[in-house]
Amino acid sequence: MSEPFEPSRRSDLSNDDAPMSAFLPVLILSLVLLGWFGFQALQLRIERAAINEAMTNQEKTVNDSKKLRDSFYAIAHGAEVLADAGNPGARLVVDGLKKRGITITPNPPPPGAEAPATPAR
Repeated sequence: MSEPFEPSRRSDLSNDDAPMSAFLPVLILSLVLLGWFGFQALQLRIERAAINEAMTNQEKTVNDSKKLRDSFYAIAHGAEVLADAGNPGARLVVDGLKKRGITITPNPPPPGAEAPATPAR
């Protein structure tokens, strides 16, 4: 039969007396973290630019809806004034608005008054 297998004992492959340096693993870890943080910063910058562009594109729509809301409020307030004066058609309109949950305040804000402040970009 054959002799049992014994691993070779080469002194140049295993040197247990020399301490292992932590420089290389720490360097690799630092480079990986630096790359990851750089990637995240780039992604956040791209997303912020996309959000700012979306907000800019919506400004016209928001302004148009504010104008429409102001004109509707002016018409509704005028109908309420007529209803209080005794106009039956205006009373019907005001009652219909109240059924749909639209309330008309007695002291309207001036047209074009600023809405609550939007967060700064």
